[in-house]
Amino acid sequence: MKFLSSLSTRHYVYIVGLMLMALVLASCAGFDLGDLVKVKTPNTIQQTTGLPSTLSLNEAEVEYQNWFNQTQTTGAQWKGNIEKAGELRGLFSQLTLSAFDTVGPTVAGLPVLGPALPALTGIVGLFIGSGRLRKEKEASFNKGLEKGSGLTGGTPGGSGV
Repeated sequence: MKFLSSLSTRHYVYIVGLMLMALVLASCAGFDLGDLVKVKTPNTIQQTTGLPSTLSLNEAEVEYQNWFNQTQTTGAQWKGNIEKAGELRGLFSQLTLSAFDTVGPTVAGLPVLGPALPALTGIVGLFIGSGRLRKEKEASFNKGLEKGSGLTGGTPGGSGV
């Protein structure tokens, strides 16, 4: 510390000037500070790509661009597949609706099946969606019970004793 306190302002200016000149010469020689600066790689990226936990700034920029492009390409492919499936669903929906339109007047001519067709489709719809609806209601009830027990002190009854 005695050495630093004995330096004058002129000495500080010379030291800073020498450091700047060394950095300029190093950069002219191809030295890049991006090779010295380290970037931490997120765990999920490490697991999916196999990259190390830390990279230099220059490497990280290149790897990020590669990862980003790959993610965008994969996402675009998935979105395209979803849109194609949606088009198929629409096509099947149109086919079934047109089939009902074709069969509907024929069935309506029969005395029992005409009025029974909407009732039968409603009953089938109840059985198809009832399992999922029951699970959703049960999950909602359990979540509310957990939240309520957290507010009352830990017991589901609410007495807190």
